[in-house]
Amino acid sequence: MANDRRVSIDGDAVGNVITTGDSSLVEAHVVAGKHEMQLPDPATVDVAMDLAVIRGILVGMGSEHQKKIGRAIDDATDEAGKRDPDKDELGKALERALSYAKSATTFATETKKLGPHLRSAVAWLGEKWHGLLNFLA
Repeated sequence: MANDRRVSIDGDAVGNVITTGDSSLVEAHVVAGKHEMQLPDPATVDVAMDLAVIRGILVGMGSEHQKKIGRAIDDATDEAGKRDPDKDELGKALERALSYAKSATTFATETKKLGPHLRSAVAWLGEKWHGLLNFLA
């Protein structure tokens, strides 16, 4: 099948340019997606303060899961207060809170307020937790 131009991708191909053909010439300008945002220096982050603001935003949405969100943020805050916090435990708790909050009808409108604080928390947590930024998309 010399003229077969099919392309198959397992997973996603975000940020890629795919072209087929003979002697194809392509000019592409790829713009970073919402999840590829500038993060602050982790050393400048007060994660406890950011978690307090995140709590206020998420609990203030009036989700049917408000109590679960509060408990998940409590877990994250407790972990942040330890002398040597486990970033994975904090990240899991924050992810749980965001997953519950995502079902609130006002979640999408609150992401603008949530963004700076979630970016700070993610910077503090490290690269492993960058996926949490997808909640802002």
